[in-house]
Amino acid sequence: MSNKDVLVDLWSRVDNHGEIEAMDRLFAPDFIRHGGKGDQTLEDFKRILNGLHSGFPDLRSEVVDIVEEGDRVAYRWVSTGTHLGDYLGAPPTGRTVTASGITISRFENGRIVEDWASWNEVSVLHSIGVLPIDR
Repeated sequence: MSNKDVLVDLWSRVDNHGEIEAMDRLFAPDFIRHGGKGDQTLEDFKRILNGLHSGFPDLRSEVVDIVEEGDRVAYRWVSTGTHLGDYLGAPPTGRTVTASGITISRFENGRIVEDWASWNEVSVLHSIGVLPIDR
């Protein structure tokens, strides 16, 4: 299985089916995610995804573009979910929210060891009322 195939399968399991435990098989134990909130460990990342699934129980994601070069896979993704549970202190709004982003993942021995992610988190937080919209 190519690294691209591993990645697409992973996000189908994790985001579309809520199989957070699949991350233990497909991420290295010392995985690090680099992003706007600083570095996150695998356990940090799993907590974040569990929170997303609690707040957006119908979360669905799609990898819309993907490129593999050497030990890296770059992909553009779109996720949609309905805010039906508490998320970051915001009570459910019933609003459908779409998030999109780009992630670059680095693989070693068929497992993700590191990635860099950028996504439209601020607009999602505005949509559910966590952050006020500046006028």
